[in-house]
Amino acid sequence: MSITHFSHFLPARVLSVDLGTNRVEVPAPSERPLAAYSRIRALVRVADTPIGFVELEGVTTDDDASIVEMVRTRAWVDFRENLIDLFAKAHLPAPSSSADLKTYAQWSAENVVAHEQVLVSVVISTLQNDEAAMATAARVLEGAHESLDIIIVDNSDSPEPLAAKVAQRFSKDSRVRHVLERRRGLSRARNKGLEVARGDIIVFTDDDVIVDRLWITKIVEAFNLAPNVGCVTGAIIPAELETPAQELLEQFGGFNKGFATEVFNMTDHRRPGPLYPYDSGRFGSGANIAFRRACIDEIGGFTNHLGAGTPAWGGEDIDVLRRTVTAGYTLVYVPSALMWHRHRRSYDALRRQMYRYGIGLSATVTKWVMEDRGIAVEVARRLPAGVLHILGPKSRKNKAKTSTYPRSLTLLELAGLLVGPFAYFRSRRAVRSADSISRKDAANGDCRTSR
Repeated sequence: MSITHFSHFLPARVLSVDLGTNRVEVPAPSERPLAAYSRIRALVRVADTPIGFVELEGVTTDDDASIVEMVRTRAWVDFRENLIDLFAKAHLPAPSSSADLKTYAQWSAENVVAHEQVLVSVVISTLQNDEAAMATAARVLEGAHESLDIIIVDNSDSPEPLAAKVAQRFSKDSRVRHVLERRRGLSRARNKGLEVARGDIIVFTDDDVIVDRLWITKIVEAFNLAPNVGCVTGAIIPAELETPAQELLEQFGGFNKGFATEVFNMTDHRRPGPLYPYDSGRFGSGANIAFRRACIDEIGGFTNHLGAGTPAWGGEDIDVLRRTVTAGYTLVYVPSALMWHRHRRSYDALRRQMYRYGIGLSATVTKWVMEDRGIAVEVARRLPAGVLHILGPKSRKNKAKTSTYPRSLTLLELAGLLVGPFAYFRSRRAVRSADSISRKDAANGDCRTSR
């Protein structure tokens, strides 16, 4: 099915609308005025707590007050029970109308708890996307949390261009550093950031996101939501929906894991179902992951032969999340630790992405099977449920797909699943070769990997 099949597609302007404070935010700038869009997709928040999305069509105004009222009316219909529950958790009288939502904002402002200013290292991995990486760093600096150690890990062959730009742009802020990792691969870059990080909490993100001003604050708070929390993940929301490809990625499942805080472990917060904890994609996504230093050190960081930049193309996030939980740690998903993601705009890029997702998934499962005989038995026992999860039209994975979701994208993902095991073994060989060359260079006094 060609992308021309989606001639009915209408671009949506993505907004954040806080019904407690009446604040309207636009995560990604657009050359077109708001009134030029046929529809609006608004993230509904109340005093920074995300509730869900509402869609508005036929909006012809750019006036923030008018948009807030339209979103307020729709949200009261769509999320009334959620809003009442929000008030109940704060021990406030249930709201009788949408106008009462300001009460929660007042309560929230009066009950602000000074968050812990623990040193947080933020690792931003980038490959020849200099301006975006620096923009992400600048956005982190603008947030509420001030005790920061920001590491821009340059995964290119030459450090000079980005290193000079970082030195110039952040010359007055020693909290931002440039680090080089010449060996290609997202996991390599993240592990380099981990190696040099100074913080007690280490956050990993990418260069194609726009972080919320409370992102780090909410991550730090989440580490205290349960005992033995080793990892925190947050919501990843589309920054724009300008093309059919971006809309289709959301139908595929996107990166957001919902708007309810969830706790995962192998004891009192174990989930029912045959796939747990190997369905670790539900725990979070790679652009929004944070660890306590002790946890990430114990589990050994990210697996170098998984992830973008390797023949396996992905899977490093679901692998590290699964290992966190099975190592005995608790993982917390907190939607208020949110960021906005710039989805790929072109259909060709989406096709490659779906194929690579399939490769990454089965490559990761292959790794699990190869590394532990007990895990191999568990995976084999769960195989029928896994097939149903991947192919079943009503599964959690596929329930958001509409009748217009192209069958070709599903077939590309399945083709990737078949290739994944072979890709995993190619990746292992490539990593061994790169490590061997690196050791020889070090022995010969090559200083190319100096910081």
